[in-house]
Amino acid sequence: MGMLTYKRRVGLFGGKRFSDFALRISRRFDYSEAELQDTLIHEMIHYYIAVNQLKDGSAHGPLFRQMMENINHQYGRHITVSHRSSHEERLQLLGSLPRPRVFAIMQMADGKYCIKVVPRIVERVRTMHRRLTMDPQVRTVNWYFSTDPFFALYPSSMGRRMQYVDIEEVHAHLVAATPITDLTSI
Repeated sequence: MGMLTYKRRVGLFGGKRFSDFALRISRRFDYSEAELQDTLIHEMIHYYIAVNQLKDGSAHGPLFRQMMENINHQYGRHITVSHRSSHEERLQLLGSLPRPRVFAIMQMADGKYCIKVVPRIVERVRTMHRRLTMDPQVRTVNWYFSTDPFFALYPSSMGRRMQYVDIEEVHAHLVAATPITDLTSI
């Protein structure tokens, strides 16, 4: 929902200098006033830590979390580490623009289903197909092409991460998808 950007320069003797700080707030969300304030405060915590060159274990490490909890407790705020968009929010953000996707629906050995969206490059699809079919946790792999915005909710990558899905929800969107039975025809 927001982010802090800045430039970091390392001097000749190893000292760090920070400059050009900017708080950026996404315009893709229809914020309530409280959500906007909490997002700004979240980013201001990042700013405070950076400008004072305080050490923290990660972007949302112990120092950040302690400051966040103190503000929430003292001022009745609802600042969180991250915002999880609802399914409806993500669909609204995507709009109705067609976003072509090539993806696999896998049935796993435990009976659950996963989706894996990959870049629309033939060799990458083939590479991912080989990976998936060699994985002992994957029982079946079915490939599809679709422009349904639903499938744009899932990131396109060559990483090994797959996402579990509710197969009944996916079936409603597979109706308009084109099955890919021959990976050489992509």
